[in-house]
Formats: sequence, C-alpha cells, structure tokens
Amino acid sequence: MSFFNSAPQIYSDFAVVCAAVCVVSALVLAVCLRGAGWLLWAACLVPLFLLGRMYATVGAPPFYAMDVLAAFALLSTLHTWGPRVFSEKRLRWFRAAALGLAVMTCQAVYRGMGAGYPEALKGVILGLYPVLGWCAATWFLARPAEEAVRWRWVLYVPAAGVLLMRVLDAPLPAAAWGLYLAIAGAFGTQLRLRGNSRLLLWTLAGAALMTAIASKRGPLLAVVAAIAATTVAGRTYHRRAVRLPVLSWGIASVAVFGVLGFTLSGQDVSHMPVVGGLVTRVSRSHDTSTEAGANVELRLQMWQEAFREVREDPLLGAGAGHPIEVVGHGRRLNAPRAGPHNSFVGYVYYLGWPAGIAMVLLVAATLRRTWRARHHPAAASWFGATVGVALTAFTNVAFETTYIGLPSWLVLACAYALVGVPRGDEEAGGVPLAAVPAGRGAPAGHFRSGTGSLRPAPPAVPAGSATPAMPVSS
Repeated sequence: MSFFNSAPQIYSDFAVVCAAVCVVSALVLAVCLRGAGWLLWAACLVPLFLLGRMYATVGAPPFYAMDVLAAFALLSTLHTWGPRVFSEKRLRWFRAAALGLAVMTCQAVYRGMGAGYPEALKGVILGLYPVLGWCAATWFLARPAEEAVRWRWVLYVPAAGVLLMRVLDAPLPAAAWGLYLAIAGAFGTQLRLRGNSRLLLWTLAGAALMTAIASKRGPLLAVVAAIAATTVAGRTYHRRAVRLPVLSWGIASVAVFGVLGFTLSGQDVSHMPVVGGLVTRVSRSHDTSTEAGANVELRLQMWQEAFREVREDPLLGAGAGHPIEVVGHGRRLNAPRAGPHNSFVGYVYYLGWPAGIAMVLLVAATLRRTWRARHHPAAASWFGATVGVALTAFTNVAFETTYIGLPSWLVLACAYALVGVPRGDEEAGGVPLAAVPAGRGAPAGHFRSGTGSLRPAPPAVPAGSATPAMPVSS
C-alpha cells in the first residue's frame, strides 16, 4: 500500500488508461456490431462502478469520457428510439420536465459564466443528464426484456468497486458507492425473494466494506432504505409470508450476539469491527462540537442560505456555479465551490423555484407510479431504487455531479417510464404486451412479454437502464 500512498498520480493515470481503452473499444464495437448499444452503456457505467470519481472526471469539464460514451450509446441506437422520442406516452411528462430543466439550465449557465462564478460551465450537467435520461429510457422501452437479462452481471460491479478501492487504498466517495449499492440492492432484494440470494449477499458485503472504510450515515441509509422499500413494495407478490432480504438467520444471530457481547463485556460499542465508526458518528450527531454534529448543522445552514439567496430572483435562481458562503463560529465553514448538499435545494438555488418544484414533482410521480405497480417484481425493484436515489439526493449533490448524477437520472427516467401507464398497441415483430396489476384504483401497466418467466429482469445498465418488466405467467 505504501507504493500507492507515495504515488497518488497512478490513480489518475490508471483512470485515464481505462477510459481511453473503453472509449476506443466501444467506438470500434459500435461500428462493427449491430447490438453495440448495450456494450456502449456497459463501457460507460462499468468503469464508473469500479473507479468512481477517478473515472468520471476524466475529460474536460463539463464533458467527460463517461458522457461521451453515453452519447455514443444513444447515437448508435438512434434508429431504434429516435422515432419514438417525442411520441412515447409513458415519458410524456418526464419529457416536458427534462426539456424545461434544459432551458432553465442554459440561462443559469450563461448568467453564472457572466458573473464569473467558479465552475459555472459545470452546471450544464443540471440540464444535460435529464435529457440523457429521457433518451435512454426511450431506447430501453424499445428493447425486448430478454436482452437485458444477459447483462445482469453488471449489478455485481458496485461491490467489486468498493473492494478495488480498498485494495488500492484510494479515496472512497461514500455517497457515490452508497448510491450504486442501493440500486444493486433493490434488484438483489427481488432476486432474494425469488430464491436467489447471490446478488444481495454480494451487495450487502460491499455495503459492509464501505461502512468499514468510510463511516458515513447517509450512504448506508440509502442502501438500507432501498432494500427495505423493495421488500415492502414486493411483500404481496404471490406469497403468504414475507421473506426478509437478510443474509440468513444464522448470520443475523451472530450480529446480535456480537453487539450483546461487546455491551456485556464492558467494551465500547464504537470498537466493534465494521460498524464501530458508524455507531460513534450516529451517537454524536446531536453534538455540534463534534465533526459528525457540525456536519449536520452545516447542511442545515447551507440550505437556509440557499433559500435566502434565491429570494432575490425566485424564477431564475442564483445562477450556475454560485458559491454558498456559510460562516459560523467566527470562520467560514464550507468550501468555496461547495453546493448546498441537497439536490432538491440545489435545483431551486441554481435554476429557480420552477425547476426545483419540477424536480420534486418528478421524483414524487416516479415513486407513485412504481408503488401503484408494486405487485410486479420489476416495479417493486424500481420503487426501491428510486427511494435510494431520493435519499442520496436529499443529503448530497446527487443529481448535479458527474459520478452520481448520470446513474441517478437514468434510474429516475427508466423507473418513470417502465411502469404505471397502459398501452394498447403491440410492439413490432408480433411480440404481445402483457397487462400487469398496477394497484387498486390504478390503470394497468403494460409491459413487454419477453420470455414469459416469473423472474424479474434486472436492468442492462443497473444504474439507470431499466429492463422492461416481465409479465406474470398464468
């Protein structure tokens, strides 16, 4: 490990090499292979899940290698999704919101650059990723479900990325990996409920390792919330009793006895392996004299300051890149380029109240649509994944930064698109659409039939591509 500590430049060199290999290989494949769309999306997101910020920031702001691959993935499949991009009914309101955010972002970036705000051009992400999500979701709707099933292995990559960061002794942005693991955990929970625990076991192992490396509250909460939400949403799906998505009763019992052992032996619970640092951080959250408590206080002050500044121009916001200055205890508390650490507040702050309200309504509509179709396993998984994204967005800059923003928007777009809206037509090629229960009082959602099996079809690109939901066999 001393080699890596003494030569941090190797991290960026490694990420540059990986990005160059992925870009060149993906472009060659896009020219040579007919089904290059899946490969390009995998080349975009697999390195992201393995290297996180090191890979996501390769390029020239605000356009990175990851964004180039995403754009080429869409361009290589334009003939598939292009004719439907403005006519797809399931994306009608998402399309309107994405275009509205793009327009609001243009004026915010222009004003930010004119005012000389730091990294104002980076604000392009605020409007670019919603548009990418809209186009990607349109493409995913046009693909048969069985194609996505073959790419299930991508869901195992986030936990492998945490392990790689540990081996390299590299910095671990816990918020990003918490989001990746939350998405994988949502789909792994449904597989667990169907009798296949491997993905969930691997994801929970990655979450435990992440907690041991970086004892952060928000990222672990996102993972737990995504798994719990998927469990609750899928609890009535053709089963009399809920099968809890835990490792096993044996391992759960060991954990309980471990906590009791530390308590009864007089040792401090903070000394426990893996979760000791997290327990300490949670226990000190109320004490503003500690780093854990000051972190909570700082976020609250940043949100208040953001709302105060946006009063000057509530319709257009403060402009992209506008720094938030919070002063407390006689000193400046936040970094000069720090955002409000809340994506919902961030959209209000940078783009104005109309954009912020649109963001909140979009997330609420996605949760409502997936909940109403929760009797279908794929819809339950997307509900859980959206919950994980929403929690991450509430405590971090989830929707407006590179290595969290693209997966977040892909999840939101595809979860919004794939459930909850009826369709009466049949897809080209004679593949019928199967009706799926959408909850009491809700219209039946229609999904591509695919293979006709009962297993859920995880996304080809776990961070945001959706697999069209599989029908319920009679």
